[in-house]
Amino acid sequence: MNQRTHVAIGVIYNVTKDKILISKRSNNQYLAGYWEFPGGKVEYNEDVITALKRELFEELGVIIKKAVKYTSINHNYKDKKVLLDVFKVTDWSGLPKSKEKQEFCWVSINELNNYKFPDANKYIIQSISLAPLYVISKESYEDYLQLYSIVEKLFVAGLKNFQLRLKTETDKSKQKIVKRLSVLADRYDAKLILNSVATDIKQYSIDGIHLNTNELMKHSNRPISQEYILGASCHNEEQLIKAAEINVNYAFLSPVQFTASHPEAIAMGWDKFSDIISEINFPIYALGGMKPSDLKIANVYGAYGIAMLGAVWNTDALGKNINFCVV
Repeated sequence: MNQRTHVAIGVIYNVTKDKILISKRSNNQYLAGYWEFPGGKVEYNEDVITALKRELFEELGVIIKKAVKYTSINHNYKDKKVLLDVFKVTDWSGLPKSKEKQEFCWVSINELNNYKFPDANKYIIQSISLAPLYVISKESYEDYLQLYSIVEKLFVAGLKNFQLRLKTETDKSKQKIVKRLSVLADRYDAKLILNSVATDIKQYSIDGIHLNTNELMKHSNRPISQEYILGASCHNEEQLIKAAEINVNYAFLSPVQFTASHPEAIAMGWDKFSDIISEINFPIYALGGMKPSDLKIANVYGAYGIAMLGAVWNTDALGKNINFCVV
């Protein structure tokens, strides 16, 4: 069981980018009956993008025109080790058909959890549910009714990732706040992430946990189930490597630019940001002085998206006029 099987995976989006193609493993395959994202084994001396194009044509009859590397996953089953190189496929041609007599269907991201996937694919599901714009709460609020009102406005505007980062509330009051925000997140198909310790995943109605840097460095393995989203705060390459070791779904890298919340921190700038993440194979959000208009430049420098705090809370607009509906 020492050899790891290398597999190229395609997350194929439909024309309107609101559904993804999945297929069902046949009875003669490993993990028969499970659904998966289509793809197949990388052959000896074959580069991964060639393997992806070959496998998707052989399996579904589609021709890949544009595929962007999304993430890499090392996963150990009891009797098999796999390395999954995952690509986001947004431009392709041909009419998908069952060339290998397997079932396939188009489903929305929110429907994916209704299907039985292999454990390694569950990580992909949680990761692709992440939107490129991510909002973080302040550490405390004088008026939590205002927080609920603003967060709902953000959800209405299209926000899909919201992190609650409370530092001073008691467990009892935090339970109440999380419950209220969880109801809002469910209503708008958004993800509520709690900045906390990993064990809190069992205490609150949330979609995932975000570890601060100190908590990140305590773990040697992924501390929560792949049924949930796991994120981490990083400031250098060493911490990003640790985040990769525990199989996070995403990480923040900061500060990219000057930020009023941490005026003592030295901004790394876009060039250093790009250098640090160049070998990282999971989604990275740029954090520190970010505003919505920075998303395009962040993408140019390799970021999956941007995370914002001050741009939402340190303004009279309080989140107004921000369009979170980014394709």
